[in-house]
Amino acid sequence: MQPAIVYTDPTALADLKRAAQADPAAAAPQVARQAEALFLGELLKTLRSSSLGPGLLDGPQADMYRDLLHRQLAVQLSEHGGIGFADAIAGAVGGQAPASRPASGPPGLPRGLAGLPALGRPAGADASAAAGFDSPSAFVTALWPHAQRVGQALGIDGRVILAQAALETGWGERLPRTADGQPSHNLFGIKAHGWGGAVARAPTLEFRDGTLQRESAEFRAYGSYAEAFDDYARFLTENPRYRQALAAGDAAAFAHGLQAAGYATDPAYARKILDVLGSPLLADLGGASDAGGLA
Repeated sequence: MQPAIVYTDPTALADLKRAAQADPAAAAPQVARQAEALFLGELLKTLRSSSLGPGLLDGPQADMYRDLLHRQLAVQLSEHGGIGFADAIAGAVGGQAPASRPASGPPGLPRGLAGLPALGRPAGADASAAAGFDSPSAFVTALWPHAQRVGQALGIDGRVILAQAALETGWGERLPRTADGQPSHNLFGIKAHGWGGAVARAPTLEFRDGTLQRESAEFRAYGSYAEAFDDYARFLTENPRYRQALAAGDAAAFAHGLQAAGYATDPAYARKILDVLGSPLLADLGGASDAGGLA
């Protein structure tokens, strides 16, 4: 049996894919668990969105950590009993029900359903724009090439750029949308000051005189994630106040340079970026970057 998977561990997921290719029937129980975990994660997300409203201290960062907790909880629930959904999936693909489940689980799906084509996502790094990213791993997979490209151009570790985008958007789940409901692709919370293009209005949390306040602001809207990364690079290089941050020799100095230059009003902005950067999903991404270390 495969070991339990940490939600943000791409290595374990890769191991599972290899096991499924080598012996589909043997890997079916663990694949079924992961499918059930995704379902439970979406269920928890729906329950979260049906609350009466945000609390005073809620915001993108708090939402991000809560989302990660709930997604990992979904994985653990599926590993330790679940709701029987995994049993049905395993039976439908010709595998055995997960060994940790009671024998009295629900029956498998009709065999005819096993022949249906797999549900797929559109190809391409920007394909997830319409529906959003379904996981932090999907966020990283789609955007890492852009972060590498811009990181090399700026001389900054691409991972810290991706960490900032994850912090700003909750791993891509809270992107501002335009008035007609289209995704803004704005990954870095850049407001529309001096911007002549499309905009998206969205709520935001700002610290004013040491007090956290909920406000509404207009953000830049782009046609793709590639455009968002390109504008991020222009935004930093064309504003003299970010000169010191761009001259930083490592990721930590860059994050603190952004905070010192006033990129965000959050007094803990740099620490939060580095907390995200230290997560397993980003810390081991591609090994050491050509643009600089993490120290």
